[in-house]
Amino acid sequence: MAKIGILTCLYSNNVCARVGCLKAFNSRTGHFTEYGPDDELAALMTCNGCKSWREPAPSEDQELLEKVERLSKEEIDVVHVGVCSVHHGKECGRMTELCGLIEEKGIRVVRGTH
Repeated sequence: MAKIGILTCLYSNNVCARVGCLKAFNSRTGHFTEYGPDDELAALMTCNGCKSWREPAPSEDQELLEKVERLSKEEIDVVHVGVCSVHHGKECGRMTELCGLIEEKGIRVVRGTH
């Protein structure tokens, strides 16, 4: 059984209810086709925001590091990153750094949900 997490952009909270991500997971479509009925969605998280209003870089953000540590403690196997992490055709640099921190914990990162 795989334990799966979904990571989204905090800024997207203004317009996104995570319906697309959850629907794709529940129906095993989009980037979730490899999972079986016993695999579970075990974590939902956002980044901690953009540099324009959140100064610490992800590697220095103690609250964000606490989230990453929690993923590890809960034995999350893979984290899927929502399309909301792409801004103007390029993945947000802070999201890229956060994904690296997650991978350092031995958690696989997949870009994409629905």
